[in-house]
Amino acid sequence: MSVFCYGCMNKIDEEAAVCPICGFDKASVQNLPFLPLGSALQKERYTVGKKLSSNNESTKYIAFDNKTEKTVIIREFLPNGLCARKKGSNKIILNSEKAESYKKLLRKYLEYNRTLARLKACSAAVKIHDIFVENNTAYVVEEKEELLSFADYMKKNGGRLEWDNAKTLFMPLLSTLITMHENGISHYGLGPANIKITKDGKIKLNNFSIADMRRVGSDLRPMLISGCSAPEQYDKYAVLNESTEVYGFTAVLFYALTGNVPEDVEKRRHDNRLLISTNVNKRLAPHVRSALSGGLQFDQDKRINTLEELKAQLSATPSIKTIRQEVSEPDVDDDEDSGSENKKERKKKGTKIYGVISCIVSLVIFVIIGTLWLQENPFSKLFEPEHVSSDSDVEQTGQIVTVPNLVSVKYEIAVEEAANNSDYQLLKAVEEEFSDDVPEGYIASQFPEAYSEEVQGYSLYITVSKGAKMRELPKIEGKTVDQAAQLLGDESFVTTQLFEYSDTIKKGLVIGYDAHNSGDKLEYGSAIVIKVSKGAQEKTTDSDRKKNSDTDSESSSQEETALAE
Repeated sequence: MSVFCYGCMNKIDEEAAVCPICGFDKASVQNLPFLPLGSALQKERYTVGKKLSSNNESTKYIAFDNKTEKTVIIREFLPNGLCARKKGSNKIILNSEKAESYKKLLRKYLEYNRTLARLKACSAAVKIHDIFVENNTAYVVEEKEELLSFADYMKKNGGRLEWDNAKTLFMPLLSTLITMHENGISHYGLGPANIKITKDGKIKLNNFSIADMRRVGSDLRPMLISGCSAPEQYDKYAVLNESTEVYGFTAVLFYALTGNVPEDVEKRRHDNRLLISTNVNKRLAPHVRSALSGGLQFDQDKRINTLEELKAQLSATPSIKTIRQEVSEPDVDDDEDSGSENKKERKKKGTKIYGVISCIVSLVIFVIIGTLWLQENPFSKLFEPEHVSSDSDVEQTGQIVTVPNLVSVKYEIAVEEAANNSDYQLLKAVEEEFSDDVPEGYIASQFPEAYSEEVQGYSLYITVSKGAKMRELPKIEGKTVDQAAQLLGDESFVTTQLFEYSDTIKKGLVIGYDAHNSGDKLEYGSAIVIKVSKGAQEKTTDSDRKKNSDTDSESSSQEETALAE
């Protein structure tokens, strides 16, 4: 019989003590606060293996998708210092003092990864297959690929790359970052360790995290990269923006071209120069040197502002400029004694070069016009191959369906409809949210958004409304305790009782609120004290009062005697 090896998620013989494939010891135990080996997630769809890595925001595990029968990577939101996990339980326990910080960061984590998951056209970004909420936290399921570390890739290429090779590798990454920022998300953690190379020689960006972990001064302990993190990431009052990403990208490109990362922030604070060996410097085109300098400016306001601007500078074609410069400059080998004959020769040479330039420009224009004509030409398909599968063809193998609008639908009804609908799997968020517009028990929000298009079988995440955060106290005077508790419970108030005499309210009925009035508005879940009548207080005669007084005096005397003894 075969079982999972939790080190590589391959099936191995049950009797094997050590995995013959990866060498993982079957007796290994995963220490807290990480998920126990073999944990099942999302109704046993995923089986969790060993921890691969962990940072101050989340933890990566190798896992197996029992539905697709493929090995995947699962990232669990597990912020260091804000939560814990008990032995034998998968559920996250919050640090009571930091519960609000945890919930705020969890919402950011979900929003960030949901946006990233929608950017399917970003070739350099890791592909996200699933996002779900469970165990009081969130999980992101990523595609697992065989990747080479960028450091090993550099070693195989002699320790540094020529610009022509680096350009092919890095420009798709730059395009991915541009798309990310256009959609409101960033990486801010660019560094050699977060870049991998695929089998086919393409770059892949890893370790995506919310911005709170990429700067000092947030609720998360920062994880910054020496030499690659921008100066403003070390300043809790500074603003991170696209120029921050420009710095990180340029720092990694600098490493690729020179074999060294830039100096760290403290050193560059006193000396802003970029140190490049003479040999490397000579091999870099002027426009590349200019882009490196502009992208790594220490002062944020002097740096290249946007990724698009950086892309434009790196994409510059210097050849025409160089030819023009050669034409306009005098030939240094010529001297003043050459005479008019040499001048004529130079003029003739310049005329020939200009002619070549004109031909090249004309040819480029002709190609562009021809390409545009073919795109619009009804006969253009005659020049195309029958069909070549693209990345989108591979990703979207299922039928495309339209996402329904479940907002304001009662939760129970949505569950019934989902049970009879094979287009999507309905998943409910652990946390509910307040809404002044959507009644309690109805769906307040959903992801993906209504009327967007998804591949059939996608996961539809919903958040159920708690109703309004501020609730009005109902009238409870003269009600029974059970009736009052029901009215307050309907508004999610917690009730405690206080008994007192009343000449007007019968015994056992509610007099009113202890510290509030009907119609007051209090926050959801507030504890409310209600006064319950003990009936009218019995009247006492003078003889009763004297009798009670004598009894009290006798009791007091006995107590004093006992204390003295």
